[in-house]
Amino acid sequence: MTAVLIMGVAALAFGATAAPAPPHVTLIGDSVLTAVEWNEAPLALLQKGLDAYMDIGVCRTVTGVSCPYEGGRVPTLMDVIAGMGVRLGPTVLVEVGYNDDPSTFARDVDAAVQAMLRVGVQRILWVNMPSSNRHWVDMDNALDTVAEHYGQVTIVDWDHYSHEHWSWFQGDGIHLVYPGALALAGLLNQALAQATSPPAPLRPVEAQLPPAVVGKQYSTRLAAESGTAPYRWRSTSGALPRGLHLLADGTITGIPRRIARMRLVFQVTDARGAVATVRETLVVLASSSGPGLATH
Repeated sequence: MTAVLIMGVAALAFGATAAPAPPHVTLIGDSVLTAVEWNEAPLALLQKGLDAYMDIGVCRTVTGVSCPYEGGRVPTLMDVIAGMGVRLGPTVLVEVGYNDDPSTFARDVDAAVQAMLRVGVQRILWVNMPSSNRHWVDMDNALDTVAEHYGQVTIVDWDHYSHEHWSWFQGDGIHLVYPGALALAGLLNQALAQATSPPAPLRPVEAQLPPAVVGKQYSTRLAAESGTAPYRWRSTSGALPRGLHLLADGTITGIPRRIARMRLVFQVTDARGAVATVRETLVVLASSSGPGLATH
């Protein structure tokens, strides 16, 4: 019995100190990522610290029908999304686009983003393309445009990272040789690690509010130095000085009507639901053109 108890305590101690499970990520790519998938060191670098599932298909397109390769056609990105559904997990990295029609690329990317969000994907990382010709420049611009409309989408800037590193590429300027595979693997691992790391605790900026003046337009904005944007603000201490209003984005604006000195408490909620408060003093001074009204 004693031995069993000792073993049980040891097992509990081990469980208490066990490292957390690595974050699960899904990577969906085309032939560019085969240089990483088919080489041991780049693959190990890409997967370091991650629980990574990879679906790499030569000649893959975003939607429609993938281009032919060795007598077959791989599933498109949209096919993979539909097939995996919720099994995609919270974080998906996409490296697809080289085989797509530039004229419909923005629309197709937007459709893919919406499809991933519908099945619960929370973070989408999309790898852009080296701007070695106008074709890729236009498609990178399309990616940027889509990303601007979705807070869940981050562009992994392979274009900037690989700029002028011609030795990383094969003659087509797209597919990679071994040093390029290592470089891309390192970039993607860094991007995924950053995307899946726990967010910093929500912390409002504690800075003295600038004074307002009776009868003059006033505008300032509350801010948070950590947490996950977007933020929503409200006052938990009641109304602001007469004539001033707090907007949900943290902007305090308006034209104050009377002198005041008020202690205020503001509450901020971030995109993940974290809540924090900050205490501020808002002072409204008398106008230099005449005396202010009674203190409110």
